[in-house]
Amino acid sequence: MLVSVLSYIGYNYISPTIAKGLISGTETKANTVNSKTLISNKDLSTQDESYVLIDPQTTQILKSYNADLKRAPASTTKLLTGLVAEKTLQDTDVVSVGPEVNIEGSQLGLSPGDQISVKELLTALYVHSSNDAAAALAVKISGSIPAFAEEMNNYAATLGCTDSQFTNPHGMPDPDLYTTANDLSKIASQFLKNERLMKLVKLPHARIQWKDAKGNPRQGEFDNTNLLLGNYPGDEGLKTGTTTEAGQCLVSYVTRPDGDLLLVLLGSENRYNDTIKLLDEGWADQRSKAALRGLANDPKSLIMSPGIF
Repeated sequence: MLVSVLSYIGYNYISPTIAKGLISGTETKANTVNSKTLISNKDLSTQDESYVLIDPQTTQILKSYNADLKRAPASTTKLLTGLVAEKTLQDTDVVSVGPEVNIEGSQLGLSPGDQISVKELLTALYVHSSNDAAAALAVKISGSIPAFAEEMNNYAATLGCTDSQFTNPHGMPDPDLYTTANDLSKIASQFLKNERLMKLVKLPHARIQWKDAKGNPRQGEFDNTNLLLGNYPGDEGLKTGTTTEAGQCLVSYVTRPDGDLLLVLLGSENRYNDTIKLLDEGWADQRSKAALRGLANDPKSLIMSPGIF
């Protein structure tokens, strides 16, 4: 039964062993909520969510729902944070952190006076979704969180985002912080072009090292918050995000020999189930279109490939 639930139309499926781990897995990060059953044979978890599925190579929208609805993005905000940081800082730059790292939610464990490289901060940002790392980067670049938020909004505007407003670098709840699935897809599309940052979102695990105010070495080891990474065929990661206000959010990039898909999902009650369903439907549609193109070029292919439709 489990295999039939997880089978992908015309492709591969998640093994029962991996599926069992996903189904029983929960996220314990402080700014996330425990997941419900991650994969099940049902429709989308709620009609209140927003999503947009695009072909990143052509920017064509393949499917969308509530894509222009303004809503809280939670930690998917950090996609934009990294883009702003990357254009300003070098990996080897060292950040002396201040009181800005005293923040709620998922944390690396930084304290005022700690010394840490930009590379380690960015790694923590995308593997562990560390809010203190986001705050440290913001203050290093702009001197304050509000000033950095202004840079975020300016950068988003250059990407064509018209229905977004960012007030902090980590996505913690703020009534004035919002975006849309469409706007976030523009940010994610830009993120895909950044090889430096894409390497980080693909990491399944990371060891982060830094020094405290007295020069003593410190470190933390973390698994990637994205449970689809390495488990869904072709998944290249991107960013999770969850708060009570935002619901469960997930931005996913999947690449396969027959094409790429980018999915932005906001406000889900079961992001993994919904992401898999939407991606599977996207692949099925893409293969059907490819088959029709092939049939137009070679009508005999219909005879050679019975049941393709």
